Amino acid sequence: MLENIRDFNRLNCPITLDPKRSTFDDVAMHAILRQRLSKSTVDKRLRYARFMENHPMPIDFRNPNYENFIRHMDYREQVEQAGQSALSHEWKTMKTFLKAYGIPQTDWSYRPPACPKTKARIIPLPDLVHKMIHHKYSKNEYVNALIQYSLLHCFTIGWRNPSETCAMTVDDVKLDEGLMIIKEPKKYDSTRIIVPNKALMKGKTRKSFKNWIDVWRPKVENQHSGNALYLQPDGYPLQIQRFRMFMTRKVRSVFPKYQPYVSRHWCAIAKLINTKLETKRFDIYDVGDWLGHTKIETTMTYVRDAKQYMRKAPFDWFKYIMKKG
Repeated sequence: MLENIRDFNRLNCPITLDPKRSTFDDVAMHAILRQRLSKSTVDKRLRYARFMENHPMPIDFRNPNYENFIRHMDYREQVEQAGQSALSHEWKTMKTFLKAYGIPQTDWSYRPPACPKTKARIIPLPDLVHKMIHHKYSKNEYVNALIQYSLLHCFTIGWRNPSETCAMTVDDVKLDEGLMIIKEPKKYDSTRIIVPNKALMKGKTRKSFKNWIDVWRPKVENQHSGNALYLQPDGYPLQIQRFRMFMTRKVRSVFPKYQPYVSRHWCAIAKLINTKLETKRFDIYDVGDWLGHTKIETTMTYVRDAKQYMRKAPFDWFKYIMKKG
C-alpha cells in the first residue's frame, strides 16, 4: 500500500482516524501524508506497533488507553530490561497512533529514560575487516559473494546499513562517471553524491561495483529483480529486516560483535584517519559530507575515537582492506 503513496489523493485522507475501524495501513498512510514522516520511519513504527500489539503485556491500538500503555512500558523496562532506545521508539510509535486518532498527547505524560552517556565505539581493526571480507561464509557461490561484496562496499562507502544498502539501484552506480548517488531513506529519500576510488568502482581484480554488476548480480537476476543493486539468492531485491538478520547471523561467526551499522562507524573513523594522514588535521567537513551528516556535531563525535584508533593503526585503512585475500 505504501508503495503507491505518490498516487494517493491527499484530499481523501481523513484529518483524524477512528481507532476502532482503522488498520495499521490507514495509520501508516496518515503518518506519511498528515504527519510528514518518511516511509522508512513509518515502516519502523509499524514494526514496533506489531511487536507491542503481540507482546505478553499487549497494547490495544483499537482502544488506546493511557493505563494500558504505561503498564506495557513498565513491564518492558522493569521485567524485560528494555533499553532507552527501544523504549523511546515505542513511545514515538504510540505518539504516531495518537496523532492519527486525534487524541491529545497532553494526557499521556510518559517520559522515556534519559539517553545513556556516549560510549566508546568498538570497531574491528583493518586486519579483522579484511578477514571478514574474504571469509568463506557459504558453499553457495552467490551467497558467499553477496556477503563478501556487500561487506566491502559497506565498510568503504559507509552508507547507512542496511537501509541505504537496500535502497541502492544499478542506475545509482555511475561507472562511466566514476560516482555514486546514494539514496537516504532516513531523510525522506534525499540523495547525496560521492566519488569512490577507481579500484572500488571498476577494479577488475577486486570486489568492485563493476564486478558485482557485471559478474555476480546477473547470476540470480530475474523478472522480480527490478533495478535493485543487491539481490537475494531468489532474485528478489533485498529486504531491510531480512538482510539485517541474515548478515548479522553470518558475519558474527568471524566478528562476534558485528552489527550492520558498525561499518558506518568504521568508515567514519577510517576517513578521519586518512584526512589526518593527508592534511595533518581531521577534516570533519569532508567526512561529514561523505557520510551525509546533517549536523557537523555528529561527525565531531567520531574524532575522539579516530585519535585513539590512529595510534593503533596509523595507515590507510581502505587500502589495507582492498588488498587481495
